[in-house]
Amino acid sequence: MFGVPHRHFVMSVPDSLWSFLRDWDVMRAYMGVAIKAFEEYFSLIVRRSVKVGVIVVLHPFGKDMRFQPHLHLILTEGGFDNVGVFVKCCYVPADGFRKKWQYEVLKNLQLAGLPNEVATLMYEKYRKGFYVWLHKRGTISHPKLIARYVGRYVRHPAIANSRITSFDGKTVRFFYVDHEDKRVNVEMTAEEFITALIQHIPPPQFKMIRYYGAYARSIKRKYGAKVRSSIKQLNLAHFGFEKLIHCPYCHHKLEFVAYCKKPPPPNKEKLEYWTEPNSQKTRN
Repeated sequence: MFGVPHRHFVMSVPDSLWSFLRDWDVMRAYMGVAIKAFEEYFSLIVRRSVKVGVIVVLHPFGKDMRFQPHLHLILTEGGFDNVGVFVKCCYVPADGFRKKWQYEVLKNLQLAGLPNEVATLMYEKYRKGFYVWLHKRGTISHPKLIARYVGRYVRHPAIANSRITSFDGKTVRFFYVDHEDKRVNVEMTAEEFITALIQHIPPPQFKMIRYYGAYARSIKRKYGAKVRSSIKQLNLAHFGFEKLIHCPYCHHKLEFVAYCKKPPPPNKEKLEYWTEPNSQKTRN
């Protein structure tokens, strides 16, 4: 990740538009709207064309498990200009960005089939724009903290086991804490609970986390970030252990002879072992 300051944004649309986002192709377009909005808005603020880095994490659920698609964004606090110099934008006017977000969302949803009269109604009803929330902690300065933020929202399930209070075979009871820090208890039948849960399962190969702008795989190397094609599997060498390829006694190269699958021995059973030739111990 880039060693520059980042910000955490949460963005969504009114509930009257949620039904249009149940199509996962439309949802994919919905995730991609933010980058264009931010790049144009940031370029206007810093008065030059910049490439913003955005990591978008999709959450299709709310605290009550209803379908409530919203986006968590980890955003560079500024962007890279045409020569690769990072231009910092310390002040991010979240309230002023609401109308820009509204315009880009409605424009793309109209291309996906949203009726024009619905879009017109959204402009009239939400004159201040759509929901945009900037994290109160402000700037995220260290790349490790950024990775922690991303990891937190990627692994977040629709409901944690700790929120499920009881299940008697027919009824599931769970709770959530609303925006006023009040505990709300919910009761569902098993069928209702399963239906609410599986509606958030994406289709195969759908990416719930996407990289845009300066974080796009094809261009991120240009701005100094390392490109990783996949997660690298660790081996013993990473933990200070070297693979033994020669016998420590006869120094011949080890060969695989056989594999015997058996349960571990009892604690009191003595294991067979070989010792060095000069040792007084023998094989048990």
